[in-house]
Amino acid sequence: MRLIIDGFGKSITKRDNQIVIRENGDELDYFLPKDLNQIIINGKGAITFDAIELLSDNDVDVIAIDWRGNIKYRLSSMEHNNVEIRKQQYYALNDERSGYLAKKFIESKIKNQRSTLSTLSKSRGGVDFIIKQRKKLNNLLKALDNIQSKPSEKIRQDIFGIEGMASHEYWIGFRYLIDEEYNFLKRSGRGAFDPVNAMLNYSYAILASEVLKSLHISGLNPYAGFLHSDRYARKSLVFDLMEEFRQQVVDKSVLKLINKNQIEKDDFELKEGKIYIHESCRKLLIKTILDKLNNKITFNGIKTTYVNLIFIESKNIVDYLLYLKKYKTFYLRW
Repeated sequence: MRLIIDGFGKSITKRDNQIVIRENGDELDYFLPKDLNQIIINGKGAITFDAIELLSDNDVDVIAIDWRGNIKYRLSSMEHNNVEIRKQQYYALNDERSGYLAKKFIESKIKNQRSTLSTLSKSRGGVDFIIKQRKKLNNLLKALDNIQSKPSEKIRQDIFGIEGMASHEYWIGFRYLIDEEYNFLKRSGRGAFDPVNAMLNYSYAILASEVLKSLHISGLNPYAGFLHSDRYARKSLVFDLMEEFRQQVVDKSVLKLINKNQIEKDDFELKEGKIYIHESCRKLLIKTILDKLNNKITFNGIKTTYVNLIFIESKNIVDYLLYLKKYKTFYLRW
């Protein structure tokens, strides 16, 4: 079970073998650590040392995100002890394996962008327009395939050039599916200036927390990416793997909330030129994305969840690095 701690004045403490949640000193609820697998904290509060120890002893992840949706810190149990995985991950940064994986991440992303536009257009109309966008994405997939496999450092700009063009066409199509009142003009990753971008950014952080957890369990270093370049404190591999799941997990969920009128203008506030999401809307986004991650879907004829698929992809990265097993990307045809 995931536990969401949202708002201000909350604290996480220990009582015997229980995790106790308090607000301004008053007890709200308590849980046995064996029933928890992750705690997501959003807001300002406190966690005691003995609570951290109890959670760590029971392999419960604790992840804190800020109001923008950025992961601020993660507390977890001891690191994976398979040294060979990390060694091969670092070696791969300087050989063709890194370029191969970088291309695969974007291949998956573009295919999911293509299928997402097709699925969402069925409820909105304008199929002819979406067909044009799909054709553009198909051409970009061919261009991606034509990039020669080399260490990612040598082909990164070419890959991102294609990714940028694909995302441009995708967000044009996505914008077409959103009511004009939301003032969604283009995608902005940092400092959202409209409600749609604010919701996307916040929701991507929830997805990132699941990807981070899976990479950790698989023994990979989340800071050593193949597509996204290394940067101090940047979880590059998290961003790499997220490319495969953004559209199906987050984009569809946010658009569904909008088109079903579950989002109100009063859910947002403009402060210092930036959009803030009110607590009630944040809770709705968290619930929606976590439900999406844990709901059953059919993939390749098998009933599974996105949580499991993310973990499988993490293990697929490991299998490719260690044994050169073909990396099977995740994408849906619908």
